[in-house]
Order: sequence, then structure tokens, then C-alpha cells
Amino acid sequence: MRTTQRILSPSLSRASTTIRRQSPWALAHAIVRAVKARLELNRLQELDDHQLLDIGLTRHDLVRAGTSTFFEDPIADLAGSARARARRMERPR
Repeated sequence: MRTTQRILSPSLSRASTTIRRQSPWALAHAIVRAVKARLELNRLQELDDHQLLDIGLTRHDLVRAGTSTFFEDPIADLAGSARARARRMERPR
């Protein structure tokens, strides 16, 4: 079977139609997720430095996460920062 025949097959055209129908929902979901992440970031910024250290973060981590683009997840970045800090603290000296 040639590539052009595979591209024009009905099963593949139905799949692309389904993807096109879902993309507005996927975009809406991404926007809602991004807004929720920004709200969480705002709540974290209300904590004082001691509370942030309790969860493994610093004020600098919050500032850096706040500079990400709208669709990047700042909470995932903060989680990575907290994990990296915990690993550094666990290392024997």
C-alpha cells in the first residue's frame, strides 16, 4: 500500500475529524489548568519565608516560577525545585 493510499483511507480521515472536534475542548482545559496553577502560585506567594521553607521552597523559586509563560505549569517547576532541594539536603556531608 502506498503512503497516499494510507493517508486517504477513511479510518484516518475519521481520526483527524475527531481530533479537530476535541481541540477546542483541549484548549479550554489547558486554559482552566493554567489559571488554576496561577491561582495556586498566588496563594503560595502569600506564605512567609518560614512556611515556604517547610514545604521546600524559597521566595526565589516563586519568582522564577512566576516568570514562566501562561501555558507552562509553574507548579510542576516548583515541585521540581522542592525535590532537588530535598535531595541536596539528604546527601551526607
